[in-house]
Amino acid sequence: MIKQFMKSKTILFALALEILGVIQLNADFLSTVMTPAQFGWVMLGIGVTVKVLRTVTTTSLGEK
Repeated sequence: MIKQFMKSKTILFALALEILGVIQLNADFLSTVMTPAQFGWVMLGIGVTVKVLRTVTTTSLGEK
């Protein structure tokens, strides 16, 4: 099952987002690196990336 998750681009991207969230919660790291406007653009980019990954994904995890 873990091997299936590691083949999914969407799951890997979600894992990266979780890691960034933990960094931000524990160190306030992202707020010292970017302005609120830049953070908005990052959030927009994340939304677009998730949509692209979903479009590109052709098989379910069960089939991998």
